Amino acid sequence: MKKTIWQLLVLGVVFGLLAGIATVTGLSFITPGITDNAIGFYVTLFLLSAALGGPLAGAIAPAVMVIISALFGPPEMKEIITIPAVFWSNLLALGITMALVGVAYRLIFERLKMPARLLAWAGIIIAYYFISISASIIPQYYLLGDPPSEILPAVLGAYKTYIPQAIFDICFTSLVFIALPARYRRPLWYESKKAPEQNDSGT
Repeated sequence: MKKTIWQLLVLGVVFGLLAGIATVTGLSFITPGITDNAIGFYVTLFLLSAALGGPLAGAIAPAVMVIISALFGPPEMKEIITIPAVFWSNLLALGITMALVGVAYRLIFERLKMPARLLAWAGIIIAYYFISISASIIPQYYLLGDPPSEILPAVLGAYKTYIPQAIFDICFTSLVFIALPARYRRPLWYESKKAPEQNDSGT
């Protein structure tokens, strides 16, 4: 059990470091608009960390990335992420929603075979964006004292901004799951009642 926990911790930290490196090296960038949104490769790494490492790895990866971005990110990103309301709302919203992604992946892993599982996985990613965007933006507006009338336009604008990101995440992570042997698609944080081959029979 202890070995499994350490595996999850390492997985979360490694994916978080990779996401942080992707952010500070320019593979992620801030989009101008009603609200500032970070677009890039980092969410893809969060999703894989949560799916394979469960809630613990899913929560750790974004925490590591947010801290790295605050310390070493480009000046325009550091200026935004180091605002306490922005820092903590992102840390909590990303951590909680990624933990939920880990639980959701376990559910579809147990109940669906490949390739049908990929359709449910796409639904999880879409739900993640709907929940995480509002969960991070709404607290920021209240904590920063911005007019409540600006919240809805900011949330809707963020949804529109993240459509290409969501499509990329769905496509890339699905390709990863297709490429992985059946036993490596299994969530590491629990013992499935079925062998991976049973879950993925026919692939």
